[in-house]
Amino acid sequence: MKKQLISLLCVLLGAALGIGCYLLVTFLSEGRSRIPAEPAVIVPSASAENEELIRLSYAVCDCLRSEDYEALSAYVHPVYGLIFSPYSTINLTSNQCFTANRVSIIGSDPDTYTWGLEYGSAEPIRMTSRNYIHQYVYDRDYAAAPIVGLNDVVRSGNALENVSSIFPESRFVDLYYPPSTSDGTDWSILRLVFEDYEGTLKLSALIHSSFTE
Repeated sequence: MKKQLISLLCVLLGAALGIGCYLLVTFLSEGRSRIPAEPAVIVPSASAENEELIRLSYAVCDCLRSEDYEALSAYVHPVYGLIFSPYSTINLTSNQCFTANRVSIIGSDPDTYTWGLEYGSAEPIRMTSRNYIHQYVYDRDYAAAPIVGLNDVVRSGNALENVSSIFPESRFVDLYYPPSTSDGTDWSILRLVFEDYEGTLKLSALIHSSFTE
């Protein structure tokens, strides 16, 4: 009887180890860069009508993170194009607006553009579109942002928040990294603005917001 119990325990232990190894291999094969199914915190709580908004935001982040600008172009509004704003104050005169075709070639576009004015110095922000995205759009892994705001500005700096007046019919997502330092100045937001086009949400603006003095 004792030998039978020992044999049974060995079988159960072996099965448990096998399942554990399988789960570990599965986790590692998926990779740590995989976009989460849902963010850690949503403000306000997600409802059924916001599920598509969240899904699209993660899809856009996936394109930005992998620098797949051809895939990104498929999300761009076909009529209004895509506005890039380096700060939360959108300026339709100085900010660049790219058509879907221009977005698709960002990775190979050698041209330098003026994207707006540097906050404080008022110096023109001049760089290639690829460098601009690295510095003023996807400067952090916003797909992993711990706080996500839906149709609500999560945090503001000194710059004017005018997304609601420029895009009154839009829906937007704030992907927010709260401050991690004692002075509270290292927070940042990637704001993705979507507008309806024939019943489908299309990307109209990528706005970067951060601490400004």
